[in-house]
Amino acid sequence: MLWNSLTIFRIYQICTVIFFITALLACVYTDPVSTKQLNENINASFSYIFLNNLKVACLLIFLGPVTFGLGTFTVLIINALVLGGVFGSIKADLSLMRLLIPHGIIEIPILLFAASIGVKLALNLLKLQINIRLLLKHLVIVIIGLLVAAGIETLITPMFLKGV
Repeated sequence: MLWNSLTIFRIYQICTVIFFITALLACVYTDPVSTKQLNENINASFSYIFLNNLKVACLLIFLGPVTFGLGTFTVLIINALVLGGVFGSIKADLSLMRLLIPHGIIEIPILLFAASIGVKLALNLLKLQINIRLLLKHLVIVIIGLLVAAGIETLITPMFLKGV
């Protein structure tokens, strides 16, 4: 069967394709908005950003086995729609990309990895082969990646906000 041979890397590739196609479609169909009223006093704390991203990662991971992957793909697609909508709304002023790229280059791959873990857990549940030790290693990778991304978003992104 096909699902017997799917590695975490192959699942990651599938999640990546789904995510970026969805984000691209959302970007194309979103009208740009004026960014002149951008609030420079955005102050999101490290813990708020980290916990919000951790919540999304946990949904991506643990909805997998509960919903046989459907919940994971739903959360993945919703996040792609949000990101694509943000890109679409700022496509008139691409300088705002400086606010998203520093932490996004870490956060997005980590969330895609979390989605891959969720799908793999669902497939492993069907085979009755859950490897708790491997799951814990993957969770540590996700948590470390989200800590780094939240650190960049709270420490480095505000420096770019002043230049926008």
